[in-house]
Amino acid sequence: MNHDSEHSTGVFAIGTLLATDDLVAEEVEKLGLEVKGRQLGWVTAEGSLRDAYRMLMKTQVGDRVVWLLARGEALAADQFRELLRTIDWNVHLYAGASVRVDITGKVSWLKDTRFAGQLVMDAIRDQAMIAKRPRPEYETDEPAVRIAVRFGRGHVDIGINLNRAPLNQRGYRTEGGEAPLRETLAQVMLARLKIENDQPSVILDPCCGSGTLLIEACMRLNRIAPQRRRPSSQLSRWTGLESISWTDLIASERTKEIHTATRFVGFDINPQAVDRARANIERAGLSERITVEVAEIADLSASNAGITETDTVWILANPPYGTRLGRNEDLATLYRLLGDRCKEFKNAHLGLVTSEKDLMQALGLRSDKKWEMQAGGLRLNIAKFALGLTTEHFESQEDKDPPEEIWPLLNRLSKNLKKRSKLLKNNEIDCYRIYDSDLPEYNVVIDQFSDYLHIQEYRPPKTVDPKRANHRRQLIRQWVPKHLGIPVKHAVFKERFRQTGNSQYEKRAEPLCVDVHENGMQFEVNLTTYTDVGLFLDHRPLRRRLLESCRGLRVLNLFCYTGALSVAAAKGLARSVTSVDMSKTYLTWAHRNFEKNGLNPKHYQFIRANVLEWLTVEPRAEFEVILLDPPTFSNTKSTEQTLDIQRDHRELIDACSAWLAPGGVIYFSNNFKGFSLDDSVREAYVVEDMTRQSIDTDFDRKPPHVLFKISVRP
Repeated sequence: MNHDSEHSTGVFAIGTLLATDDLVAEEVEKLGLEVKGRQLGWVTAEGSLRDAYRMLMKTQVGDRVVWLLARGEALAADQFRELLRTIDWNVHLYAGASVRVDITGKVSWLKDTRFAGQLVMDAIRDQAMIAKRPRPEYETDEPAVRIAVRFGRGHVDIGINLNRAPLNQRGYRTEGGEAPLRETLAQVMLARLKIENDQPSVILDPCCGSGTLLIEACMRLNRIAPQRRRPSSQLSRWTGLESISWTDLIASERTKEIHTATRFVGFDINPQAVDRARANIERAGLSERITVEVAEIADLSASNAGITETDTVWILANPPYGTRLGRNEDLATLYRLLGDRCKEFKNAHLGLVTSEKDLMQALGLRSDKKWEMQAGGLRLNIAKFALGLTTEHFESQEDKDPPEEIWPLLNRLSKNLKKRSKLLKNNEIDCYRIYDSDLPEYNVVIDQFSDYLHIQEYRPPKTVDPKRANHRRQLIRQWVPKHLGIPVKHAVFKERFRQTGNSQYEKRAEPLCVDVHENGMQFEVNLTTYTDVGLFLDHRPLRRRLLESCRGLRVLNLFCYTGALSVAAAKGLARSVTSVDMSKTYLTWAHRNFEKNGLNPKHYQFIRANVLEWLTVEPRAEFEVILLDPPTFSNTKSTEQTLDIQRDHRELIDACSAWLAPGGVIYFSNNFKGFSLDDSVREAYVVEDMTRQSIDTDFDRKPPHVLFKISVRP
């Protein structure tokens, strides 16, 4: 990675808010560049140094752009130290330049980020001393250069943070008033709502505060680069900047601006807020396009805003929430008033952001779509509402408030989500179990996959009145998605029943495929076609273990299904990974999962075979790790042979042991509810029951599987 010229190719990264990497990836592709990788809050792309600065100029949701100098493993402090030494710091930094080091992410050996920062400074200073250059000083507030270091799953990215000041600082807002909306968050909201697709006649903010939403919407629709007012003094002063003319980049972007016919109108009850908004609008150079007046939400109407029946309107609102105003009852009254006023608009949409779901329900409006994200320590909700329905229509709806009968389930969902907050934070995941038949009267399993819900409804016992069971089923379908902020059309419902006899899970519907993320990995799930979706969420801890323990080992994955465990082993730098399954469909799916994780399937072995037969053909003791996760019961159309895991597990384990290299281990798992490991297995092998430690908090109510670590006795 170098910067000898503005056109030399390298890899750069864009840091962003959590759960917005898809938006950044879209921005990268719009610049005609290739996305190299996506993780929560971190997107990498390949391009020239000029491309990286173009990205810095144009990104609407990114917080920073980092030109990467080195990428590699950092499983230990010494490994990180050696990687730092491979960077020629004297080439990248001016003599005596002050430095700040920003550390993000996690790695097992790093307990205090200051230690990693000190290792970076030591490497820079050691090289400066050898070259007899002035000693670089650490500067927190006004450094010449910011160094970015991001850890993740044993790897690290090291680079120059091209922007010294965060990219949400556009240069137009010097004061924001109480809890101003962050500019990049405003753009996330606008991007989710896709306001540019409607080409609105009017964009209206009834509680505009410092004017951020209006300014960012105006910039978005008129193709104004967010950083066009950023002075070069707010860029890191490193040698790479020599090959870039920031002034030319600004001039080039100004030629691409347009002037839409959209009117931007804002109101706020606070005269001081209106004064601040006007000052911000003037600094942004948008005074001719945006008007702001003093007015109350109670006065919000199409006529007061100069809106005609032919106008298409977007109402954008960031009303007070949480600690931004006084008591909750005041806030609920305010939201109800906003909802009532919005109902009077025709041919319009409302886009709203808040941290309080209850306040959003107080609007009395039916949302078309909702999104959740983390920002500033809050869990924010963005929602889109179609307006134009009559008051009578809203009054005829029966979903103003959930009926009492469903509240126990909704309360349990809220409680479970709170309990899982640490799990979500520590594992970089957007797929997890929310509810698992916790309440007997609501016998369902609810999983979230990205922004989709997968709800499995178990058939009630014969003692339950079918009409009452159906009523509860309808309550679940109506209220659970709404309570969780998921559009009903993003909720997939299935009836699930226990597999018996010769029945197999059958194909059910056209595929709805979604990509989900887990600990730096990406998997494809199919929510509709089969009973199971292609990813066993309960095996997340085992995948985590494989990521951390497979380096240099040969791994065999039997009954590999869609290859999620194989991907984890490969991402954990296994020497080889062999995946065996009878299904061509699942092996093809496994290929796709490898590709989604930047792993070339040609470098790994995929074998289509009957596992029971394959194990007996010329066994060789060549695998240090064997993954054995068979189904509870299996039969195939091509053979009369069946598998019953309780009956056949000893034979399976014996067959696997013949393929086990000296010192190797078998991870044997299954989800048979009444499974009991045969005593003869414990007598013949060294067995460690790992069931308890292989279950995360979203499955700890009732363990969904057993897991044993098995090795040959010495």
